[in-house]
Amino acid sequence: PVLVALGRGLGFMGPFRGWAAFHAGSFLLLWAKTLAGVALPEELLFRALIQNWLMQRFGFNHATLAAAALIFGASHLDNGPGPLPNWRYLILASIAGFIFGKVFWKSSTIWSSAGLHALVNSVRHALFA
Repeated sequence: PVLVALGRGLGFMGPFRGWAAFHAGSFLLLWAKTLAGVALPEELLFRALIQNWLMQRFGFNHATLAAAALIFGASHLDNGPGPLPNWRYLILASIAGFIFGKVFWKSSTIWSSAGLHALVNSVRHALFA
């Protein structure tokens, strides 16, 4: 809900398409493709490698989690929609990265953060223009 409100407020996301656009089967397929093609590779890099390294080097705390989230956000500067660098995407991706990082930190498994990452991306693509 926080990311939806912020995404809409920043003009990053279009209006809610309504539930008529939602089909469980196609959503599950979108989630699986997003998990395999985007979420899992990004989570392996940003959580399993970068966040783990930062936390081992500087300690397990919210400052290192925020640093990893900011690195994740910065990696999205070259993504649309909108002019590049896309500062709106950096803000949203940094917040999402903090949440994904916290999930990874608490669960100790990449599958939790990758599953959530795929869910967030899939909801955006399926339900918002």
